[in-house]
Amino acid sequence: MASSNTAERRTCDLAHLAAASLVAEARLTPKPGLVDCATTGAHTDMDLSTFMASAAALEPLFAEYAAAGADLGTDDPAALARAMRDIGIRAEAAMFAATDGVNTHKGANFTFALVLGATGALMESGGTEIAAGTLDAHGTEAVLTLVSRMGAGLLDHDVRALHERVSATGDTAQLSHGERLLLLRGMQGVRGEAAQGYPQLSRTLLPYLRSHPLGTHAPGAARIMLLRALVKLMADLEDTNVVHRGGPEALSAHRAFCRALDARDVPDEELIATLSAYDAELIRTNVSPGGAADLLSLGIFFALLEGLITQTDIAY
Repeated sequence: MASSNTAERRTCDLAHLAAASLVAEARLTPKPGLVDCATTGAHTDMDLSTFMASAAALEPLFAEYAAAGADLGTDDPAALARAMRDIGIRAEAAMFAATDGVNTHKGANFTFALVLGATGALMESGGTEIAAGTLDAHGTEAVLTLVSRMGAGLLDHDVRALHERVSATGDTAQLSHGERLLLLRGMQGVRGEAAQGYPQLSRTLLPYLRSHPLGTHAPGAARIMLLRALVKLMADLEDTNVVHRGGPEALSAHRAFCRALDARDVPDEELIATLSAYDAELIRTNVSPGGAADLLSLGIFFALLEGLITQTDIAY
């Protein structure tokens, strides 16, 4: 059992990496339809400074997720998930307080609650430190497996509660965007991704990052690598943010564009120019692929843990 000081340092280090991942995602430029260093994307109520404030406000709560996971361990995923949800309510309030009510990281907060809780639980149960550069692919798989068990319970609970609430009241006007898409279109969004252990992360994003070690590239290559990774995510992800803003037709067009761009494997300069032009198009059509952005943040976090990138790499 680690001393209290050591345990606190471990959870604070994990929280710092998670917050740094949010910052790295926000600063990555150009990202179509999303806030970055160049534009506010398809958003009029937020900018880069809003995301920086949000990440800073969430970091102490991220440490609480990891600490609660270490306290509870891996034996009862349902209890672990409930504990994350309780902390998550306070984390969301901290985010809204820091952003004057703007939703910057609601989806990412849900995702990192489960991931940090699972990471803390596995770190404590295994008696080993999980920090930057210490995790291997099997360790990441263990975290995502526990996340899947946690997420499945939450999804089942939320779906049942949603149907019961609507059946009792007949009122769909007060549904959130995610609840509306879940009820009307069966799109499970971030809940479904969690219940499946984030398949786009384990099948697409992390294998790509693992196959492109930065040691073989020029300085600054992390930016290009992450932009290409984002395209791969956008090509396949059933992004409920896109559907909410543009409908299913917008999602189909968006995925088709990204699949074609990914398949072309264009040079770096052309990639940047193409993404910049596509950013203007998504701004025009008011489409924002926020689900892909959240998953990219999670991919950056695991890439840091696996030593695929360093915090210096993402200081672009």
